[in-house]
Amino acid sequence: MKKTVTCAILIVAVLCSAFAAKTVRQLLPQIGDYANLLIEGETLSNSTLADGVVHIVPRNSLIHQRALTASEEENSFTVGIVALAPYPAGWETMSDNQKAVALLNIMTAVSRQKGITYISRTAGYKPKTLIEESYCISDPGNTKSRIDDPSFSELPKSFVQYSYQKDNRFGGNTFVLDYNCTDEEIFLKITNYTDMKFGIVNCVPAGKLSMYIDAHLAKEGVLVSCLATVYDREPTIKVLFYTVDIEESFRRRITGLKDWFVEELK
Repeated sequence: MKKTVTCAILIVAVLCSAFAAKTVRQLLPQIGDYANLLIEGETLSNSTLADGVVHIVPRNSLIHQRALTASEEENSFTVGIVALAPYPAGWETMSDNQKAVALLNIMTAVSRQKGITYISRTAGYKPKTLIEESYCISDPGNTKSRIDDPSFSELPKSFVQYSYQKDNRFGGNTFVLDYNCTDEEIFLKITNYTDMKFGIVNCVPAGKLSMYIDAHLAKEGVLVSCLATVYDREPTIKVLFYTVDIEESFRRRITGLKDWFVEELK
């Protein structure tokens, strides 16, 4: 009997350790001492045009799978960022599943993204509004089919919703939001349903943009990773005498989404 009890205790211990939250260093072993920067509140970024994005997303995560694929894709480029957000006060008693549900309800709150800002170099490095309008819609073909943000009390494995957003660079566009959920991670893929234009110039045709937001439960807090992939486009394009920096535009967008998400966690 004593041996059976001992074995049972060992099995429980193994199971508990398997589901324990990992540290930032365990999730991002490739970044070395830069892990300290994340813990201090900094943001790390990179792109497939530079050193790649695999090392700045949590290892063995859903977004890690995407980063590996992005590194092998041709006729595309991907920008990525990662940051660490401390857990809100009061989350200490929540289970991982309850935390994941809370993270999901932040990520589905599309209407609260209205007013997201970014730091504008042309405005003297001051905040400037990026997202001017933002709300959920029931029909991707009808931007007037506005509905309330969805909210969950239980964690679904996956679901899809649609949104309309107007930004200061590409105007109004419709997006498809595809969520995948686990007890440890919420993974969101955002695809442009409509052409994204600068004036009359089609900068990113429908379906040629994929943005990813991943909220991963780490020991120190929520590890927020974002990627943006643009297909069949150069990082910059010329529009008459103006250069549209597509890479910078979407780096700015995912940075704005990350900053918004971190604020929502406070």
